[in-house]
Order: sequence, then C-alpha cells, then structure tokens
Amino acid sequence: MDDPSEVSFGVAIRDARRAKGLTQRFVAAKVGIDFTYLSKLENGRGDTPAEETIRRLARELDLDEEDLLARGGKVPAAVRELAASDREFASFLRRLPDLPPEERRSLYRRVNRES
Repeated sequence: MDDPSEVSFGVAIRDARRAKGLTQRFVAAKVGIDFTYLSKLENGRGDTPAEETIRRLARELDLDEEDLLARGGKVPAAVRELAASDREFASFLRRLPDLPPEERRSLYRRVNRES
C-alpha cells in the first residue's frame, strides 16, 4: 500500500478497497456507480465524481470523507460562494498557489489548531 499522505484520489480508493478485500463490482454496486467507472477512477482515467458519490465511496471504504473530497479536488460550495462574495478571501485563494508548500502546510496547521 502507498504512503497514505501522498496518494491520489484513485489510489486511495483502490488501496482501501483492496485492504478490505472487496471487488470493484461489489463496491460499485454499493455506491451506485458502474464498476467500469470505478476502475477508471482507480486508474486515474475517469472524471472525479460528484461530491455525494465521493462521500458514499468514503463511507463504504471507511475513508475520511473530507480527505477523499480533497484528494478529488472538490471545493465546498460554501467556499466558492465566499470567494464570489468576499474580495479579500478571493485574493487570498488566488495567492495560495504561489506560496511554497511548507508555508501552505503551516497555514493549514494554524487554521486547524484554531478551529
């Protein structure tokens, strides 16, 4: 199994499914998607599913929903709405990619401690 902190959305799903000894067909049926789509997701070839599908996958595979959503690149609607209505917040978000990775991690840890 790959290092959990470094794996992609698809690899996280694949590793969790395999660790539980489940087939793609079984998980896909439980989640309500086609097993061929699950295969594409696991191999990094499919478009990231909708938020609710990601949440169902996380629950079925005992993964953290928020972590799996983040790995899938999903941004909560509340964040999109805040960025649309708060110019300072939108400016902050636009500048995040320019920060060195350690500085971004430091900001994340600080926000996590304060919430």
